[in-house]
Amino acid sequence: MTHRAKASAARLLVLAGVFLAAGLVMRSARAEAEMPPRAPLRGFPIQIAEWHGRATPDLDAREIRVLGADEYLVRVYHEGTGQPVALFIAYYGNQRTGAVIHSPLNCLPGAGWQPVDRRRVLVDVDATGMEALPRARRIEVNRVVIQKGEERQLVLYWYQERGRVVASEYASRLFLMLDAVRYGRTDGALVRVLTPVGADADDAERAASRLIEFVRTIFPRLNGYLPA
Repeated sequence: MTHRAKASAARLLVLAGVFLAAGLVMRSARAEAEMPPRAPLRGFPIQIAEWHGRATPDLDAREIRVLGADEYLVRVYHEGTGQPVALFIAYYGNQRTGAVIHSPLNCLPGAGWQPVDRRRVLVDVDATGMEALPRARRIEVNRVVIQKGEERQLVLYWYQERGRVVASEYASRLFLMLDAVRYGRTDGALVRVLTPVGADADDAERAASRLIEFVRTIFPRLNGYLPA
């Protein structure tokens, strides 16, 4: 077994342990609390500053079943004649009953995409309305280059749950357990944006700048749809 395979297996074992612990804790935690009011994702703006969006085809029945979300949004946005940015949000109102947020990295290989570069980056955002975050702060998100054949995409994603922004799937599960016990809340969401990227370093930087600009634009608007 290669070093990478061993590391991947160890990660899966640790994550499985965290998931099991989370399930046991949430079953014994206080009953689900009443959720703060939130707007449905379908009402998320089509026009945001200079970005104009359009709806894309719905997920098929199998994808919806695997996702297990209470609500999801799929849009493609353009700024002028630039490259598109795809926005995906999956919202879960209750993660006690088996439907839980999972990393996009678990699904991408099944669709033929392989991660070829993974790291974390910091993005400066306006966090107005999020009680757990100062108004102006840096959030940590996952940055992944994925590839299928000759096609490459750059992805940024994070978990936005009960007023927090978390990049780590492990940390997301730990906060889920704590909040189930303390507040009776297990709601949360996955937010993912992606855009095409070429093979050269300059194009990768342009793609990263495009995604970061888009994240900064949409982030203050997410609060009404993903309750703190």
